[in-house]
Amino acid sequence: MLINEMLEKQDYKKPELGYDLKEDLICFMRNDPDFYRKEYFPVMHKFKNYVQAGKRINPMAFEGLVQKAYECYQNMFPVEGLEPKLSNEMCEDLCKEIHKSETDYVGAGHYDE
Repeated sequence: MLINEMLEKQDYKKPELGYDLKEDLICFMRNDPDFYRKEYFPVMHKFKNYVQAGKRINPMAFEGLVQKAYECYQNMFPVEGLEPKLSNEMCEDLCKEIHKSETDYVGAGHYDE
């Protein structure tokens, strides 16, 4: 007989984060000085040039940025309950959210020199 069989049945669910990871990750990307300066702004500057040139950008073009942000986020905030890898669904949602908001920012002139 196993010890688990003797104890009361418990559900071994993964711990809940208690916050919206998508919103927190976007906030991290825009507000962490090192990540913003080294990763986020250069990508957005390039994105601005493409948008102003009239080129259409697939939202998944931000996948590398999102994956890098998640890796940095995990290293900076080792929270129990974070998956070792970002799910494809979450990554796609983040890419679409960034694409939408940054398209609006470029249109409003936020990245003009």
